[in-house]
Parts: sequence; structure tokens; C-alpha cells
Amino acid sequence: MDFFIDEILENEEIKALLRSDAKSAEKGREIAGEIVKKHSCVPVEPGMMQLFVLAHLADYALETNGGRGIPREITVASLRDVNIWIGNYMTQYGRPGTAQLGWLCHHYLGDLFRLGRLQFQLGRAEEGVPSGEYVLETHIPQGEPLGNEACLESFRMAGEFFEKYYPGKKADYCVCCSWLLCPNLVNVAGENSNIVKFMRLWTQLPHGGDDSAQAVQRVFGFGFDRADLENAPEKTSLQRNLKKYLLGGGKLEISAGYRKL
Repeated sequence: MDFFIDEILENEEIKALLRSDAKSAEKGREIAGEIVKKHSCVPVEPGMMQLFVLAHLADYALETNGGRGIPREITVASLRDVNIWIGNYMTQYGRPGTAQLGWLCHHYLGDLFRLGRLQFQLGRAEEGVPSGEYVLETHIPQGEPLGNEACLESFRMAGEFFEKYYPGKKADYCVCCSWLLCPNLVNVAGENSNIVKFMRLWTQLPHGGDDSAQAVQRVFGFGFDRADLENAPEKTSLQRNLKKYLLGGGKLEISAGYRKL
């Protein structure tokens, strides 16, 4: 667990909790072993136990990625996504832990990597993508500006990374599924905004809607009740514009798209 505590975690309270609870650490080790054996997540109660599991899975990710020749700094950058989810859990529930083990298992099983501003995972091509058996599924971690140049650099890095470390599984296209690809963003933010510029990078693919649930969660905070939209915070221009847009009957739904590497 030392790698997780010393190089991944940013929360000192959680570091102390992991070091002081030997019984939970052992249970976490057992669950992590089951996940590694299945190469798939298993149900774990939200809270600290998920972090005990991830503390052991971090060692697996470091060894697995290192065996492929992947630089340690890429593994560290990828696994540090857990700190975002720890912060969201604390905001929502007021206690240390996480509820995102299912998502984070992609990182900790060595399947998903942060390369610059964005995250990427090798996947099978879907209907609508022009060509190729494989694609790079693209994810957008919260917490930093979505600058156009930074995103383009991430796409460049991803092309080089997967060509080098996943030979024989060439991907010509990236795909993404997010509220940040919704064409209706132009009704909330201007053409010169980072999020609209990001949306313009993609060719749209068909996708079912979600009644703006993801946008509400990401803009107003995890745990925010959409039914309480009248009382949504207005600390940023995006919050103010989205609140006005949704209360006026607009939608900002999950959309999907593809772009050539």
C-alpha cells in the first residue's frame, strides 16, 4: 500500500486511516485479489473500504504497467484520478471515502491512462465510426480548464502511446460520450468558450438522452438534486447560464462523437 499512500493520495486524513486499520487493509487486499483474478470490479460498499481495495490494486497497476514498459509517471498520473472522487465524496457525504470503485478499476487494472489533459482507454469500434476495429475511448477528468491546445496535445500523446504500448491494436479514431459533446452547448456558452471549442472537435454519433442529468451533476456538484434547480448555485457564469437555460425548458444531454487521431 505504500505506493498508493506515498505517491497517489493527496489527503492526509485518509493516509492515516489506511495505515492504522490493519483489519480493513487485509480485507481490502483480499477483495483486490478477487478483482485482479477476474480483471473486473466486484461490489464493495461505498466509503473507506473502496480505498483500501484501491491501495492494493495500485501495486498491481504499477507492476502491470511497468511490465509493458509504461513509464511510472504515466501510471501515477492515471491513478491520481482517485483524488477527484475522494473530493466529490467528501463534498456529497461529509466523510472520507469514495463511491467510484467501478470506474476507478479501469485505471487500477491498467486499462485506462491519463495522457495530458484527457484520459484514454482502448475499446472496440462502434457503429458510425468510419473505419478500424479499435478506438480510443476518451474521458474528461474534472478540475482543470478544457483548453483546446491541451486537448489536441492529449490526442497526439494518445496516438503515440497506444501505438507504442499496444502494438497490433491500432486505433485511427477517438470516441467520446459526454454532456460536453452536446450541440446545445452553444445555448449556454459562447463559441469562444473552451467547452464549445471542445464540442466542435467531434463529429456527432447517435446517442440516447439523459434529461441533462450529467450536466447538472458536473456543473452544480455531485449530489445536487435536479428537482431543486431553482436553488442551484450561481457562482460561475456557466452555472448561471445553465440554470437559466434549463429553467427555460432547454436540455443539455449526453451526446457522443468521434474524431480522427
